[in-house]
Amino acid sequence: MCTSFTLHAKDESYMLSRTMDFSIEMAKTVTYIPQNFHLIHDYSSSEMYQTKYAYVGMGALEDHCNIVFDGVNEQGLTAATLYFVNYANYADPQTVTTAVKVAPDMVVGYTLGNYASVNEVKTAFEQNQIQIVDEKNPTLGITPPLHYIFMDKTGATIVVEVMKDGVHVYDDTVGVMTNSPDYPWHENNLNNYLTVTPKQHEPVNWLGKELHPMSQGSGNFGLPGDFTPVARFVRAAYLKNFMPQADDEYGNLIKAENILKSVNVAKGAVVTETDAQDFSCYRSFMSATSQTYYFATYNNQRVRKINLQSLTDLTEPKIFAVDNHEDILDITNN
Repeated sequence: MCTSFTLHAKDESYMLSRTMDFSIEMAKTVTYIPQNFHLIHDYSSSEMYQTKYAYVGMGALEDHCNIVFDGVNEQGLTAATLYFVNYANYADPQTVTTAVKVAPDMVVGYTLGNYASVNEVKTAFEQNQIQIVDEKNPTLGITPPLHYIFMDKTGATIVVEVMKDGVHVYDDTVGVMTNSPDYPWHENNLNNYLTVTPKQHEPVNWLGKELHPMSQGSGNFGLPGDFTPVARFVRAAYLKNFMPQADDEYGNLIKAENILKSVNVAKGAVVTETDAQDFSCYRSFMSATSQTYYFATYNNQRVRKINLQSLTDLTEPKIFAVDNHEDILDITNN
């Protein structure tokens, strides 16, 4: 589970936002990776690549293995990975001979470290320069089924999904992504909600009786309220479409926060087949314009930020511990 979307403000600032919904805590550290740092790109080989661009994102660094779930690089490329169960299908590592083999959970770090724009990412996938391979994450014990959303500082956005029939790169999207099924299904499903509107319904006459809305929000009737990927996609798309366009980056952040509140998963609301509780571990907001990484966590709703441009002089990685204790401002004596 996860929800993501892009936003565009009046001053031409762009932001990619997401929730990270999972049954284990994922918000432990934010990692800064500098230029010219060596990282592995898969689990089955010892080959390393050297990063071209510095980036920052939520995730961990251990022994030159950087697993980040989302982030932004110094060129303004942003990326996020979300669960794609029952649909994701990757190549056997043994069959990949020419492309760079990338483990599913290393794709975000690899792309942020190597590419400056969505067009470069698109070319890399479409021309088979990189190939996502079927490799288990050692901690999870499974190959994580994932798909990806990318946006750059021009607002260009793509969704990348690797399935049994190959690699699919979707552009000209609505800028929303959740989980299974595939992206085209979700976009087509929006046709079922043509009558959903923020405006009140007008009174009508039935059988000689005037019927009128019971209260505000009658136009929203039919908007799905559950936590399935389908429902969260529709809610995020609805709010992204009808909320007023923000003036600037700060406005994008406020708008994104309020959209994510509609899809935030509380503990106990979703219980998995193994009796684990999925919940929204954290929310992140990546500014492609200022290269700032904002985030808030389930247990600490205070929004924190890390500005990448303030870190680029560093030649070694930097790890930021995530404080998951609620930061409450006491204004009693103000």
